[in-house]
Amino acid sequence: MERELKLRVAVEDLDTLLHMPLLAQSPGAGGPPRLLTSTYFDTPDLEFHKCKASLRVRAIGEQRIQTLKLEAAAQAGLFDRDEFEMTVDTDVPNLKLLRERIPGDSGCGRLICDEATVGRLKPIFVTRIKRSAFPLRLPSGDELEIALDEGSVDAESGSVPIAAVELELKGGQPASLYGVALEMLDLVPLRIDRSSKGDLGYGILIDEHCVPVKAQPVQLEKGDSVEDAFCSIARNCLDQVYANERGVVSGHDPSSVHQMRVGLRRLRSALDLFAKVIPAFDGLDEELRWIAAELGAARDWEVLAGSTLEHTGVSAHEEEIQPVRQACERIAVNNRARAAAAVESARYTRLVLQLALWLNQKGWREGMSDEQRDAISKSARQFAADVVRRRQVKLLKRGKGLADIDDRSRHRARIAAKKVRYATEFFASLYPRRAVRHYVEALTALQDDLGWRNDAVVADQLLKALPRTAPEVASGAAFARGYLASLVAADYETLKKLWKRFRRLSTPH
Repeated sequence: MERELKLRVAVEDLDTLLHMPLLAQSPGAGGPPRLLTSTYFDTPDLEFHKCKASLRVRAIGEQRIQTLKLEAAAQAGLFDRDEFEMTVDTDVPNLKLLRERIPGDSGCGRLICDEATVGRLKPIFVTRIKRSAFPLRLPSGDELEIALDEGSVDAESGSVPIAAVELELKGGQPASLYGVALEMLDLVPLRIDRSSKGDLGYGILIDEHCVPVKAQPVQLEKGDSVEDAFCSIARNCLDQVYANERGVVSGHDPSSVHQMRVGLRRLRSALDLFAKVIPAFDGLDEELRWIAAELGAARDWEVLAGSTLEHTGVSAHEEEIQPVRQACERIAVNNRARAAAAVESARYTRLVLQLALWLNQKGWREGMSDEQRDAISKSARQFAADVVRRRQVKLLKRGKGLADIDDRSRHRARIAAKKVRYATEFFASLYPRRAVRHYVEALTALQDDLGWRNDAVVADQLLKALPRTAPEVASGAAFARGYLASLVAADYETLKKLWKRFRRLSTPH
C-alpha cells in the first residue's frame, strides 16, 4: 500500500524548498538529483487504463523497476492505493511476476493472466524526472520521504511539464504528511495535485471528462460514539468535496461545481450540528464560506441560464428569452473560471491541509476538559435524536404560515429545512429504514419546492441587475421576471399542502 501526498509547485520555488531547514537535516541533503526515466505501457485500446491501473518500467541508472499501480483513492492530495513493485531484467514489463499478486477475478488480474496481453503491450508515454529525495524521521517517530521533482511527461502527441513535491509515508500516521506540507506552504505557494504522473500521461492521449459525484450514504454503527459519528460524517462530506475538485478545475461540467458546493454545504451543516461538543478550529467557518461563495457565484448564473429559464416555461417565449440566456451563460462561464481559480489557489490548499490535519489528529481534543471528553464519548444515537428533534422544532417555528411569509423569512425556513434534512440523512443508518424514508420524502418534497422558489428569488435579483452590463437584454429580462413572479404566485396552494404534510410527521425514532 502506497500513501503519498502530492503537491504542485512553481519551478522557481523548488530551490527554496531544496534549502529549507527541515530538508537540510536529511541524509539526502546536498546530494545531486537522480534521473528517473519511466516508460508506461498499455495495449492499443488502453485496457490497463480502463481497469484503472498503470504499468511502468522505471530506469534508475542500470537498474530497472517494474511497477503496477491500481486505482487511487485521492483525498486532500493524499493518494492511497495498492502498488506492486519489483526488479526486472529488461526495459519491458514481465507480467508473469504479477500473476500471483493480483486477484485473477479482477479486471486487471484477467488482463495480466491473458497470455495475449504481452504481445499487445507497447510504450505509450515516458516521464523524465530529476528527483531530489530526502528521507526524514520526525520527532514524533513518523518516517517520510520528501521528493522534489522537475521534468516532463512526453508522448507522441504532446508533452506536459512537471514541478512537484511528493511526500510519501514510510511509517507512522498520515497526519505527519499534512504537517510537513503546511510547513512547506509557509515558504512557497503550493497547490493540491489531483493527478498522478500516469494521469497526466493518459490526459495527453485521451480527453476524459470528470463525472460529477453525488454524496454517498453515511454508514454509522449502532455503538458509535458522538466523536465516531462526527469523524464518519465529516469524512463523508469531504469525500464529495474532493471528488468534484477536478471537475471544477477542468470546467467541463457545471454540475461538478454544484456537487462540490453541496459537499461544502453538508460539511458546514455537520460542523454546526456538532459545534457544542466538537468546536471547529479558528477560521474554519470563514474559509469554508469563502470557497462556497466562489463556487456559488458560478452556480447561481448556471441555474438561471439553465433550469430556471429552460424548465419553467419561460423558454417558450424564445425571441425574448434567447438573448437573456446567452448573456447569463457568458457570465456563468466567467464565474466558472473564477471558481476553478479558487480551487487551484494556495489559499484553498491551506484550507484542505488544515482540515485533513485536524481530522487526522482529532485536534478538537486539545484543551478539552474531562466533562467535554465524556460528552463526545456518549452514544451517537441519543445525540442524533436530540439534535434532529431540536432542528425540527426550529423549522416548525420558522415555517409558521410558510406560504404567506416574506421572501427573507421563507429563506430562513428553507435553510432550517435543509439542516433538518442533512441531519436526518447523516444519522439515517441508526434508525429503521422505513421511518427515515417517509420523513425524508416529505422533507425533500418541501425542500425542493422551497429551493425552486429561492432560485426564482435569486433569478429575479440577477435579472434585475443584468441590464447594467447587457443593456440590450433589458426587455427580455423584465419579461422573464414577470413570468417567474406569476409562477411563484401559482405555487401558493402547493406549498401550503407540502407544509401541512410535513408538520404532521414526527422525527425518526
